[in-house]
Amino acid sequence: IHSFTPVFLGERRPWHAGVLYDRAKALGEAILDGLRVDPSLNVAPNVPYVISEDADYAVPIHGDRRGIEAALVEIRQDLLADEAGIEEWAGRMSAAIAHMQETLG
Repeated sequence: IHSFTPVFLGERRPWHAGVLYDRAKALGEAILDGLRVDPSLNVAPNVPYVISEDADYAVPIHGDRRGIEAALVEIRQDLLADEAGIEEWAGRMSAAIAHMQETLG
């Protein structure tokens, strides 16, 4: 889990969170579906970044190359600025992981 700035090069980023993946589409989509249970969230695949072997390490090297499902969650930093935001996102991620486990087994 990483975080991203709400504004980059003067552009406001509209997403609350993104799930980044390359080969692990089913995993990434299951996490996204778990987050989308809350219709107020703007979450999307591979935003604000994309996974690439040139710019990343853990997902492509430790996951994809070894045949291990791997995804990275990016949460907008302003949503994690205080204890309440952190607790809220911990609960969301817990629910998303539970959904992922139900979906993928």
